[in-house]
Amino acid sequence: MNIQKRKSVLGLIVFSLWLALAKNAVADDVAIHAVALFNDKAMLSINGGKAKIIKNGETLSGVTLISASTKEAVVEVNGQREILTLNSAITLAGSVSGQQQPSGDEGVQLWADDLGFFRSTGSINGQQMEFLVDTGANLVVLSSSLANRLGIEYRNGQRGTATTASGLASMYIIEAREVRFDKIVLNSITTGVVEGDYPLVPLLGMSFLERVDMNRSGNMMVLKKRF
Repeated sequence: MNIQKRKSVLGLIVFSLWLALAKNAVADDVAIHAVALFNDKAMLSINGGKAKIIKNGETLSGVTLISASTKEAVVEVNGQREILTLNSAITLAGSVSGQQQPSGDEGVQLWADDLGFFRSTGSINGQQMEFLVDTGANLVVLSSSLANRLGIEYRNGQRGTATTASGLASMYIIEAREVRFDKIVLNSITTGVVEGDYPLVPLLGMSFLERVDMNRSGNMMVLKKRF
């Protein structure tokens, strides 16, 4: 076999190997950030790109907007559907050989709001609420006003004192059976219930955050549950 033929055969082998790998490769993950929400449309940023407004049923960079309101948007990628709230972000995995694969534990992606805060929805003992991530708070903290509205029992907790922006305030310390933040769920979380109306937004403090891996890059934060 002459040199030219050997090169052709070698090139064919290399191309065949590349084609086989390509067919079995995992598609890149898709990071979706809800920049703004409207009725029947949403402004989305895909993989950090420029945010664009799309309407229900339209597709942007492989992401289809199924439905949208001022509170949440339902998006779909490769048959996977997820719910986005304002300024929240998710990452959906690609697929292998055209078949849907589980997204795995890629963590929770958060984007800072206009004031530089990181927020997302969650719950305490199944009662829904919005949390503000606060590394300066020792505990998960909510007001007694909110706890009373949601029926969260706290008056049998240990009495203590909390330091707030307005000074000292009475606080009950309880152990929440379950605290969920976005899709991260942790059990037995020490929680403080401050008497009064503050904080206006419950704080996701260190009694929760110390049990997750937390990384921040610019205006994005990623939280990942430890196993």
